[in-house]
Amino acid sequence: MSNNSNGTSKLALLRQKRSIQKTNENVDIEKAIDGFAMSINTQKLMADISKNSALVNLIIDRSSSMSGTSSAIARELNEFAMRQAGKLYETKLSITMFNSEVTSLFQNKTCKQFRISPWECYDDTNILDALVAAITAVQKTDAKHKLHLVITDGQNIHSEHSPEEVRNLIQQRIQNGEHIFLLYNNEYSNSQETSKAYAEELGIPVNNAVNFNRTGDGIKIIFQAIENLLDGLRSTGTVPKDWAKAIIAHNTNPLGVKARETKYLE
Repeated sequence: MSNNSNGTSKLALLRQKRSIQKTNENVDIEKAIDGFAMSINTQKLMADISKNSALVNLIIDRSSSMSGTSSAIARELNEFAMRQAGKLYETKLSITMFNSEVTSLFQNKTCKQFRISPWECYDDTNILDALVAAITAVQKTDAKHKLHLVITDGQNIHSEHSPEEVRNLIQQRIQNGEHIFLLYNNEYSNSQETSKAYAEELGIPVNNAVNFNRTGDGIKIIFQAIENLLDGLRSTGTVPKDWAKAIIAHNTNPLGVKARETKYLE
């Protein structure tokens, strides 16, 4: 190990050999340095992992109006998982799909084990029941950062749960330190006010809502934004104010705004 966690090189420590030996002629310099560095690294690593573990809870619309989008979402979700798997901190994924029914596909799956295939889109939009089912299912998950993200293009058609129940649940989770976002595709308007109005109806903070365009690099940019959210939470503990900047830019100019190049460890 060439460096310990506080930036002091092993070589620099070895240069202190003379002063250490004067204090204790029996000190094994190599063993002492390696043991000290290993102890510091292990403690810091465990603290960082505990502090910055994350759960990304995706609630994805699979109603008929989302046809043609599942392949792009599946592809970018798999790429996102592979990039997260190469990071120091643990990221888990939970996936809930909804149309007229609600289906849980994955619960707390580590990114290293994750892989999903495109799905069929059909029927109506039961977003209220999906929100309750998906958010409730991961309440006991041990993660420092919990992100619930809804990807949809439609309003609620029918559900067992009322809007008031959903708003109360969302407020409870927010007060508990969790974060919920609405990624809304409205084909009739690219105004960000449409997503904010829908978010307010659901009880989601309006600053956590954004209109997206699914053409071009739209889906790829969504998952890059989610990655930025995680990085921001892990480094500062807060949601970056400009988390939706790239999504908004692409929504305004879908042919002119491209996603950044992304890399991951194979």
